[in-house]
Amino acid sequence: MITMRTARTSEIDEIEDAVAEIVEQIDLPTLKKHAGGLLYCHRDFIESGVVEALCSALPFDVIGMTAMAGADAHGYGKYDLTLTVLTSDEITFVGGMTDSVERDSYKGELEQLYTTLREKSGGDPALIITFMPHMEDVAGCELVAAMDTVCGGLPMWGSLTNSDNFNYDTVQTIGNGKSLHTATAMLLIRGPIEPQFFVHSIPERNIANARVIVTKSVGTRLYEVNDQPILEYLAKIGLIITKENITTAPIMVYYSNAEKPVALGFYSIFEDGSVLTGGEMPEGTSISVGSIDAQGIFETAEAGLDNVLSYENREATLLLPCITRYIMLAPDQDAELRMIDERLTKTGKPFSMGYSGGEISPLIGPDGKLHNQFHNYTFCACVL
Repeated sequence: MITMRTARTSEIDEIEDAVAEIVEQIDLPTLKKHAGGLLYCHRDFIESGVVEALCSALPFDVIGMTAMAGADAHGYGKYDLTLTVLTSDEITFVGGMTDSVERDSYKGELEQLYTTLREKSGGDPALIITFMPHMEDVAGCELVAAMDTVCGGLPMWGSLTNSDNFNYDTVQTIGNGKSLHTATAMLLIRGPIEPQFFVHSIPERNIANARVIVTKSVGTRLYEVNDQPILEYLAKIGLIITKENITTAPIMVYYSNAEKPVALGFYSIFEDGSVLTGGEMPEGTSISVGSIDAQGIFETAEAGLDNVLSYENREATLLLPCITRYIMLAPDQDAELRMIDERLTKTGKPFSMGYSGGEISPLIGPDGKLHNQFHNYTFCACVL
């Protein structure tokens, strides 16, 4: 059996007060034999020293990341720190973080960290929770694919880092008090658990009926669809993509190993007219264009929360909606946070949430098995 506790503080400057507030809410002496922590915070908590001091005060591994906003049963907002503690007598939790990585080193660093943690854990985990960096030259899907190879396809759930800085130059990954701009953190959970995953991206009504075929691509870089330059095709259907609006145009990718289309975003536009996307664009794959609006955000959040609430015996609820959802709800950016708070807090069961810079969650494929996948724009949940 696994249980979950959460704690929250808005104290940034008085380090001892912040640590005491969190420790009191968690009630450390009453935790079970094993425990592991997940932390979401504003970047100021790292700069002030609160994160380092808090992790030093906790007798278990903690991984985390900066996030634009977060929530738990104690409240929600942009400028707080949220700590989630999972604890059990039968289930173990082992966490750690890589060193800073670059294009030529990330695969080796992921393998080394996973191998070390797996040996420490004593065998294969039932679930890997991971926070991965936002890197200019390595796409999120590449990080997920490399980790999927390393762990042999075991279920992964997590997020890319993000913050209130849209240039992503202040994002940080956290591992036992240490924070780095380009590092991956992992928490291996080993024991008798059966995690349930829910991913809701774009409502059907917001997905164009017309599909096109990827006819020229290299990895995550998309050049042509139906033998037309991608930007020309989008312009023909009324979508003028610029650097200023690039994150507002989801594309739905119909991968052969997924029952449902995967929502991905555009990240960069190159001088040759190609675009960098959030996932692999294999030639021959069909894609369609989606749209994101407030109604669709609320609709998918409601569907995800309905999934969560259908598990009355749940002991832990972890949520990672896409950061674009928060941005697109302006000026009422807290609307989704309020919905989550109102529906989950009144149940009396613990939950925690942080906004995601790119969601990592398995999907069931046509073979009936789970396949790890990188997503954008989704409402993503994991129930234990």
